[in-house]
Amino acid sequence: MIAVTFSMKARTSLYSRDTVIRCFVITLLLSVFASSAHALERKVFCVWDPVGRSGPVMAFYSDLIPKAQSWGLSIRFIAYTDEKIAANDFKAGKCDAVLLSAILSRQFVKFGGTMDAIGAISSQRGLETVLKTLARPKAGRLMTQGKYEVVATFPVGSMYAFVNDRSINNIGDFSGRRISVLNNDPQAMKFAKLAGATPVATTLSTFAPMFNNGNIDILLMPALAYNTFELYHGLGKRGGIIDYRLYYGMLQTVSRKSAFPDDFGFKMRKYIFTRLKAIDKLVSDAEKEIPAKYWIGVDQFTKDDIDHFSKRVRLALKDDKVNHPTALKLLWKIRCRQDRSRGECVRPE
Repeated sequence: MIAVTFSMKARTSLYSRDTVIRCFVITLLLSVFASSAHALERKVFCVWDPVGRSGPVMAFYSDLIPKAQSWGLSIRFIAYTDEKIAANDFKAGKCDAVLLSAILSRQFVKFGGTMDAIGAISSQRGLETVLKTLARPKAGRLMTQGKYEVVATFPVGSMYAFVNDRSINNIGDFSGRRISVLNNDPQAMKFAKLAGATPVATTLSTFAPMFNNGNIDILLMPALAYNTFELYHGLGKRGGIIDYRLYYGMLQTVSRKSAFPDDFGFKMRKYIFTRLKAIDKLVSDAEKEIPAKYWIGVDQFTKDDIDHFSKRVRLALKDDKVNHPTALKLLWKIRCRQDRSRGECVRPE
């Protein structure tokens, strides 16, 4: 505590009464600020970034530190290159919140994990509407399951099919091909089964080498993965990327509700929505870095076929109790509100 040590009586010859009062007020404010800084609650975030501490996720999320201080929180990030370890450390109580892909976040909050359901968000406008909806105060009950809450959802771009042979350019061509199933992702597994493809179990450390070495024919990945994991080696001279969005890849931040103030989730989701333009730029820059020769154009018939197939996958996972039915219905409403001509709008999912 900073104290006012001078006496007004002793200083009357040097200071006016107003000057002394002003000094006292400034000193009092400094004391309050010092006490507030000392009172910041310390929280630890386990953050998955495939590149590590110097990666794009850590760089993007670093802006949260000063923002959280205004909320009375002091946040420390621990970087993980393996999201399974990050998830396990979160479960073990080594951190108060964790940032994961939607694949692994689903185990904590099924509603949030359904945000990356294949074909569920069909446009950039739809994506913005979804994130804006989740940023409302009432969304907290949807994003909460038991002791966990999804406090942030942000996209890492459209998920495309990377193929090692350009002749693989529609769903029918997936039959008999080897497709990566990352971290036992139930959606990729169901996708493979319904398409007649052969699922190949992969992890974050094995999927790129296996694709680049020709041991996998198909990868479902965002443009950000092209340079990060050097997937151009696997594309080579014959491969390409089917130029049609399957779904939006999502990262989720899951918190242990008891570790944070009640309004933390709302503040976080609102904050992330304000960063959407920055996220979009990261994604846009990554897509521009991919040489034009790799993009495989598709006609409207193929797009419609992919849409119908995507719905089969979504509903099959709903029946398997993997996808959250309320989340699917919300996403259906948003798609049909923006395009009522869609055939699926006759009946909700």
